[in-house]
Amino acid sequence: MPFSILIQGYPRHDAPVPHVQGPAVQGMFLHLLREVEPAVCERLHDDSQYRPYTLSPLGLGEPSADFQGFRLPRQADIRAGTPCYVRVTLLEDSLFPTFSTYFLSENTSTFRLGSTQFTVTAVHCTTEQSMPWSTYESYVTLIESASPRSRKISLHFLTPTSFRRGDVDFPLPDPRLVFRSYRKRFEEFYQIAFLPDFDEQVEFYTGIHRIDGLRTNLIKTKRVQLGGFTGEVTYIIDKKAPPDLAFQMNLLADYALFCGTGRKTTMGMGQTVRRA
Repeated sequence: MPFSILIQGYPRHDAPVPHVQGPAVQGMFLHLLREVEPAVCERLHDDSQYRPYTLSPLGLGEPSADFQGFRLPRQADIRAGTPCYVRVTLLEDSLFPTFSTYFLSENTSTFRLGSTQFTVTAVHCTTEQSMPWSTYESYVTLIESASPRSRKISLHFLTPTSFRRGDVDFPLPDPRLVFRSYRKRFEEFYQIAFLPDFDEQVEFYTGIHRIDGLRTNLIKTKRVQLGGFTGEVTYIIDKKAPPDLAFQMNLLADYALFCGTGRKTTMGMGQTVRRA
C-alpha cells in the first residue's frame, strides 16, 4: 500500500538552505529508520536499486487546502522558527510500521537535517481533503479506480524532474520516459501485467496537448545542484490507442503522486501530482 506522509516542523537554529536539501533529507529519513530498525536502514542504504520511498525537498510555510506545490527556498538561509514541511512516500506496506514507530515514541519530537535540528509540530497520514498530500491507497484500489476511458492526462511536475537517457540527463517531459518511470516503479511493488510493448505504445499513441509554465529549476544542495524541468503538461492519448493502454496510463498517472517521476526521487526531485 502506498502512503504519503507530511511532516511539519521548524528549525531550532538558522540553517543554510543547501545544507538541508537533497542528500540531507535522505540522510534524515534513513536515520529515522535506523533508530527503530537498523536492519531495514542498512538494506535501503546498501541496495542501490531498492528504493521503496520518495522524499520531497524541504518546503516553506504551512500547506493549505489549495496547496499548489513546493515553494523552493531561494534565500541563503532559513531562519529559526520558520514553518517547514517534508513529504515522505512509502511504496510498500512493510516500511510504514518502522517509520511510524519513530514518531509514536514520546522522546522523538525532533529530526535532524544535516547539522540542523528541527522540532516536529505534526505528522499527517490521512485521507482528509483538508490536509494536502497526506493520503494512502492500496494498489488494488488504485487499479479498481483507474479510468479506462480518459484520453487526457494532466501532470504537474512540482520539483525539478529529469531522466537518464544513455549517459546524459534529459530534462524534458517526453511521454515515453515519464510513463516508463511509473511503470517500472509500479512493477517493483505490485504484480500486474502491463502491455508487453507498453513503452513503445505510449510513444506511438501519446502526444502533448498543452504545456504550462515549463521551465528549468534547481534544488540547491551542499555539494551539487539537482536540475530538471518543472511545470504542467497535458498528454493526450490517440483515439485509436488500445483500451488497455488508456487504462494503464491512467493508473500510472494516479500512482505518480506516490512514486514521483524520473531520477533522484529520494532526494527531492520528481515530485508530481495529477491535475483534474
